[in-house]
Amino acid sequence: MRILILGGTGLLGRVLCAEAKRRGHVPHSAARTDADYTLDLGDDGALEALLEMANPDMVINAAALVDLAACEADPVRADHINARPARILADWSHQTTRPFVHISTDHFFDGDGDAKHDEQAAVVLCNAYARSKYAAEQHASAASLALVVRTSIAGFHPDGRGFANWALNALKKHEPMTLFEDFYGSVIDTATFSAALFDLITQNQTGLINLASRDVSSKKDFILELAKAAGLTGQGAKSGSVRELAPRRARSLGLDVKRAEQKLGYDLPGRAEVCQTLVSQWRAQV
Repeated sequence: MRILILGGTGLLGRVLCAEAKRRGHVPHSAARTDADYTLDLGDDGALEALLEMANPDMVINAAALVDLAACEADPVRADHINARPARILADWSHQTTRPFVHISTDHFFDGDGDAKHDEQAAVVLCNAYARSKYAAEQHASAASLALVVRTSIAGFHPDGRGFANWALNALKKHEPMTLFEDFYGSVIDTATFSAALFDLITQNQTGLINLASRDVSSKKDFILELAKAAGLTGQGAKSGSVRELAPRRARSLGLDVKRAEQKLGYDLPGRAEVCQTLVSQWRAQV
C-alpha cells in the first residue's frame, strides 16, 4: 500500500515509516519540515489538498500538538491541529472507502491510581489537550474504516527529543530529577507499538483499541526500571507529585490491552521488557 503518515518525521512517525517499509509498503511522510510532503495542519485546506495530490491507499495520523501548556494557552489551535484532521480524514475515508488510523492518547482518566481502563471506560477531560484529542476520537469514529488507537509511547529521535532519551541521559549524568509517584501509565516503546499496529492493520481492524504495555506503572517506578535495565543508580532523583505541575493533567492513564492482545494473538510487553528495549535502543545511538 501507499501509506501517507502525518507527523512522519516525529518520534513515532519515523518508526512507523520504517515499519511500513519493512513490510513492503510504500510510506510517504508529511510534516512541516524534512518530509516527503510539506504539511502545516494549521493551514486551512492544506490536508485536503495533500490527500488529493498524494492519493494514498491508507493514512496514519501520528501528528499532534502534545505540549499541554501550549494547548491550554490556545485551545483553538489545539483543536485545529489535534481534532480537525480526524474530521477531514473521516470524510476522506467515507468518500474513498479507504482506511485510516488515528493515533490517540491515554490522557482521559484520573483519580483511580493504577487502574487499567478498557475501551468502554468513562473519560475525564482535565485540560485542553485531552479535550482536543477526545474530539478527534469522536470525529474519527464517524468513519467505518477508521482504527483509533489509544497509547502512551516512548522512544528516540535524532534531535534528542523524547522522554526516554531525557530520562536515561539524566540518570547517566546523575542530574536532579523528580520522579512522580502519583502519575500512572502503560508506556510502550515505539518499535513494539509500530509492529503491533501493523499487525492490526493487516487484520483490517477498525474501531477503538488500546495498544500499550500490559503493565501499569507510576512514572517513578518506570524510571527506576529504566535505571535498573541500564545499570544506573538513579542518584540525584527525588520523589514528587504531578499535582505540582500546571496545567492540570490526568494522573491515572493505565490502559487495559486485553482486546488488543486477543486480536493480535500474543501478549504485549510488560514494563521490564519495554525498559530493556528502550535501553538497547539508547545504547545503540550513543
